[in-house]
Parts: sequence; structure tokens; C-alpha cells
Amino acid sequence: MGRTAVISAILIPADEETPISLIDIDGLRDMQRAVGGLIEVMDIDRPDATLVINEEGKLISLPMNRRATLACWTHLSRWRGMDALLGDVIIVGRPNDDGDTTSVPDELVNLFFHTETYRIEVTTISDPDTWSGNQRRFTDVWEAYNAGQVLAHKWALVDDVRVVPA
Repeated sequence: MGRTAVISAILIPADEETPISLIDIDGLRDMQRAVGGLIEVMDIDRPDATLVINEEGKLISLPMNRRATLACWTHLSRWRGMDALLGDVIIVGRPNDDGDTTSVPDELVNLFFHTETYRIEVTTISDPDTWSGNQRRFTDVWEAYNAGQVLAHKWALVDDVRVVPA
């Protein structure tokens, strides 16, 4: 990760009683403060973004971050069911061509902060290019993420999951 200007990030606290928030990040130290230590990054897809986690989360026994884990498993399907994210997590944009971290994509800001009703869509192994959904709606984004992961676990043909505005 290169040098950064002030960017916006989504902070997902491990404590589910604490709401997620949109925060300003001004460089590496702010990222480290947000996650409580040294950072490790993971790129996610749909949309392209980066999760910033505490590199030593397991070593120092940070609590599981269920919300960030659900987001990771949804936006990075190959991680589904593999591991949990620990401690507070931030989401930023992918680095630009100069290697500078960018602001979290507007698509995620809109999904987390400006959407009232959600639905889930999936692709299947037999039809990986077609997103399909049903009439089920959710008023809580994390309930939608959880339902998508439950569906993927129960239905072996699910390839990818996404949460979208209804």
C-alpha cells in the first residue's frame, strides 16, 4: 500500500452493538489505529475494494468480527467458510496505479448507509454469468449477508453470492 491522502473508509467494529461508520483515514497510522495494530490487507471483489485487518488478530486473541467475516465471504467467495476475521476491520478502495490507497467504493457506501431494503442474488456453478434471486427482502444488511451465506452453505450449486438494494 502506497502513501495515502485523506480517504474515506467503512469501519466495521467487532462489537456488534457498535454500529458501522464512515471514517476518514489519513495514512498508515490511521489505518493501524482503526484496526488496533499492524495491518494486513485482503482484496475483495464485487466491487473491487480492500479489507484492512489487524495482522496479529489471532496471536492477540481479538474477538471474531461476524459482520466483516460475512462481508468477506460474500465479496470473496473463495474464502467462504475458510476463516473468520478478527477485531475491528476497515474497508477502503483498491490502490490506484501509483499504489496509493483510495476511498471505499461508493457502491459499498450506498449499500451500507443509504439502502433501506436488501435482497440476495446468487450465481450457480452451472450458470456462473447469471445472477438470480427471489422475492425475499431484508431490512438489515447483515441479515441479508447472513442469509446469502446460509443459502450458499445449504445449496452446493451456489458459486457466488451478492447483497444488493431491493
